[in-house]
Amino acid sequence: MNNQISVELSPYAEVVQGFKKGTMKSSKVEISESKKKIFEEAAKAWKEYLATPEGKVLETDISKSDLNGVRQKISGILNSGAFKLLKELLEQTGLDAGSFSIGLNIEAELIIGIAATIGLAIGVGDNKGLASSEFITVALDEGIDEGALVGVQFGLWTNSPSCLGGYAWATEADGGVVGELAGKIVYKGEDDDDLLGVTVEVGIGEEDGIDEQECYTFIIGSQSGAGDGFLKPAYQPVKSNFLIIKSVTCNNTQSDGVGNANEVYFKFQADGEGKSYYYPTYDYMSMQDGDVWYCGRSVWFNSSVQVGLFDSDSIGNDSDPIGNFTINLSNLTLNSIKTFTSTVNYNSGLDHVDYTIQVELVATNVSSR
Repeated sequence: MNNQISVELSPYAEVVQGFKKGTMKSSKVEISESKKKIFEEAAKAWKEYLATPEGKVLETDISKSDLNGVRQKISGILNSGAFKLLKELLEQTGLDAGSFSIGLNIEAELIIGIAATIGLAIGVGDNKGLASSEFITVALDEGIDEGALVGVQFGLWTNSPSCLGGYAWATEADGGVVGELAGKIVYKGEDDDDLLGVTVEVGIGEEDGIDEQECYTFIIGSQSGAGDGFLKPAYQPVKSNFLIIKSVTCNNTQSDGVGNANEVYFKFQADGEGKSYYYPTYDYMSMQDGDVWYCGRSVWFNSSVQVGLFDSDSIGNDSDPIGNFTINLSNLTLNSIKTFTSTVNYNSGLDHVDYTIQVELVATNVSSR
């Protein structure tokens, strides 16, 4: 198992973990013949690439690589001679403005099963040569056995490369896509039936079929160089114990003069080591009285965790603390949920600030196994 990739993917998986399962919808989508030809050529190019010296050692390379190494590998694959005809076909075919993507499908296990696609998207149609992006798409998968490269995904999208991020759900394409290639139809958002794209997946080995799936795509880099979409560093080293901050409950907000909601985020520190991690790493959660935020943030620790809750209009401004929580291993029971109240009273004047968090210890003595 590639522990390094598992650890680096875990902050992305924590975002997806908080999703509430929705009802999958499906509708018949006709795939044009021109797009079918592109997918057919992509599958052919992939098989040709696997026969090259670089392709023969791909699985071994991925098993020893970190996330940055996988990103570099994908760029090299698309630039290899095996994909020359595919790139020519993308230029010659009259496609609508959108994107074409190639991504490596990787399964990883780190307490939580992760099914991830680490990929590169390039502009097609009117977007040709104008945009590109790197992305990570993550879904939770309880059925995986170990970290591994399981194949490649090709996609044709209606959005530009920089606009592929966000929540989506996918379902198996009716009748496949072309020949024996099974495909997914991908739709935007939880309450949005708009078509986002079509993908096909070609496996390294045995295929188990395609399931309906909820996922989230993070844009981790773009051609513009502006840095939009990058998450803050949030990779913790593996320690002896593993807990999940399952939820934050707002019992009473702090008045901040800009409405009746707090813009909530938290930071935590394990074992007093001096390094703090922020969550969310990309945003904040707007909360009013009675709201529950199912945050699902995992934390590695040995003996204790300190959690600070803040209300701010911008991440990183710690001037408005609204909760402080001390979590000791001795307070926790394996696989049981415990509620913590703030150890500091932030009430002042008419403000009766009241937040609680729920924590579950999910693994112990991990590093000694």
